[in-house]
Amino acid sequence: EKMSGAENAPMTAPTELQAADAKHPCPKMRLAGRQNHLPEEFCMASTKSGKPCSRRKDEGCALPFCQMHRERGDGAFRKVPHPFAGQVLVANYDIPKGYKTIFWGTRKRWRDTEGFEGEDYAMNYRTNGGVIDPTTHKEGSQMQFMSCPGPNERQNMVSTNTFYGATYEKGLVGREFTALEAIPKNHQLLIYYGNEWFTARSIPRMDMGTKRYPATLKRKKEAPLGDATNKQAKAPGATTAAAAAASV
Repeated sequence: EKMSGAENAPMTAPTELQAADAKHPCPKMRLAGRQNHLPEEFCMASTKSGKPCSRRKDEGCALPFCQMHRERGDGAFRKVPHPFAGQVLVANYDIPKGYKTIFWGTRKRWRDTEGFEGEDYAMNYRTNGGVIDPTTHKEGSQMQFMSCPGPNERQNMVSTNTFYGATYEKGLVGREFTALEAIPKNHQLLIYYGNEWFTARSIPRMDMGTKRYPATLKRKKEAPLGDATNKQAKAPGATTAAAAAASV
């Protein structure tokens, strides 16, 4: 029997994160079944197919990830090249408001990052706990590639006061981030670094959005003043860094 055109058409990949199947092992879910809600037991990440991970967290690590997602990163995100900022982080799927992830790395004293790559990327950890240096974990620790919104853009991610690891943890540690609003597929993840970050490095703060990888614009009617594709506005030597100076 001949199939109709609709039945014969190829299946398109989903653009949104998908809810877990009925047999999913995590008994407590959030975001309408699209993310595990037991970080002390189950991996927090999504698979590359857009569903919640079915693996338990790695018991030998404080982070709420299975070993695979710790090493390879959350399937909800991916790194992409940017015209002047090296690499930036974008959404693989439409990310719902409230989706949680972790900025993680090696716990260090702040002075141990000075003069090294970690100085640009380090994130505050617990009180008296030093900082989180993600720079030796470039594949799995994806949040270090979040962009800083430019003058006409706004942040869509924010840090919380939920931490993973003890104050003086010797292994990997992390700080929770959550999506402030829904982030469409291929849009950049944005966190405000603070003007001081740019002043200290003599780097102009510029709009990050491109045609292929847009950035969330401020809520105003005016058109953006610039775009990352505007060659006259490029900033040679600018680098992407995680929110080292992000305030809680």
